[in-house]
Amino acid sequence: MFGENGRYYFIDLNVAKNNSRYLAISRSDATGENAYRRSRLILFEEDFGFFIEALSMVMGRYTHGEGQPA
Repeated sequence: MFGENGRYYFIDLNVAKNNSRYLAISRSDATGENAYRRSRLILFEEDFGFFIEALSMVMGRYTHGEGQPA
C-alpha cells in the first residue's frame, strides 16, 4: 500500500479459482468520515506483457514531450 492525503493504492498478485494468476491494482479515495470509494483494475497473466508494453509506450511518449493528456 502507498499513498497519502486520503488516496491510497494497492497492488496485489492473486490466484483465481481456476488457478489463473492476476494482478489487481486498486485505488481507495476517502469520501468522508470513515467512507471510501474504491476503483479496481484486474489484469490476468496472459495480458501482463501487453499491458507493460502499452504502459511503457505511453510513458515513453509522455517523458519525451510527445504525449498529450486525454
